[in-house]
Amino acid sequence: MNLNTLISLTFLVSPLFAKVDSTSIQLYFTGDVTLSNHFERHVKDSTGYAFKKLKWFSEADISMINLENPLTARGKKVEKAFNFRAKPNYAKILVDGGIDIVTIANNHIYDYGAEGLHDTILKLVENNIQYVGAGRNIYEAQHPVIFYIKGKKIAYYAFYGTHKHSDSYPATEDSAGTAMRRLNIIKESIGRFRSQVDFVIVNFHWGREKAEYPGKDQIQFAHTVIGYGADIIVGHHPHVLQGIEKYKGKIIAYSLGNFIFGGNSRKSYKTAILEINISGNDVEASIIPIQVNYWQPFRLEGAEAKSVLNLVEKLSENFDESIFEKE
Repeated sequence: MNLNTLISLTFLVSPLFAKVDSTSIQLYFTGDVTLSNHFERHVKDSTGYAFKKLKWFSEADISMINLENPLTARGKKVEKAFNFRAKPNYAKILVDGGIDIVTIANNHIYDYGAEGLHDTILKLVENNIQYVGAGRNIYEAQHPVIFYIKGKKIAYYAFYGTHKHSDSYPATEDSAGTAMRRLNIIKESIGRFRSQVDFVIVNFHWGREKAEYPGKDQIQFAHTVIGYGADIIVGHHPHVLQGIEKYKGKIIAYSLGNFIFGGNSRKSYKTAILEINISGNDVEASIIPIQVNYWQPFRLEGAEAKSVLNLVEKLSENFDESIFEKE
């Protein structure tokens, strides 16, 4: 989808608006995307490879991914177990895929320091792709992107990390980094614009890797943020799918797993896209089963699709209410 984007660098003055012409409101969300390491060795310079079998993905009004690598050829590796970065021209992959917005609030966006993050932001802006969750200072990192669609304003936020550690570099007034996942910060950030928008979407990079279920602390955290005004919460980081809860009529997808994760993952796996449909003031969620082969996703059909649906339904059984109807 083509966005006519107005990019403001005066983040304290007003939110960031991007106008969309549409007759319906359909939103897509995916899990982790890392266009480096195995992915780069496999596709080399083919920027059309990743989304070749997913042309319909761009038909949504807004498509969002978790971009888990800087787009840079500069910077110094920060000291950690795994460092990811993708070629700057790989931004074209996101353009070809119809990506409208990325969350960069995660544990790899700072893998090559402030230079890598700065380069990423410049490359996203150059390609008219919105970003949330990190920035050149704390104001930019915590600032939402607000889309105007069919008379509705939808605010996107993203947060990662609760304190500074080897994988978390919080933005400050004069240094680049991520928006911290702290309740006081989230409450203030949402509260600043809640009365000005119709829907609020919050992304969290959180949880334990490979865990099939969110922790009790995550569930309580999500419920609290719903109380602050969030309508949809989307989670990443565990690298596996988790359940989807319906809480007080709001949607919480605790983890969308891996999408195109070329960092250090296996080359073939099943995952899902979260689809949100907004009609008036009603929000409905469903999942689209996906198979990824050699870091190229495509839609599943038949029994294989049913197996993914069954998995997410099973992972959602412990919630009082989920997006799946209980028999």
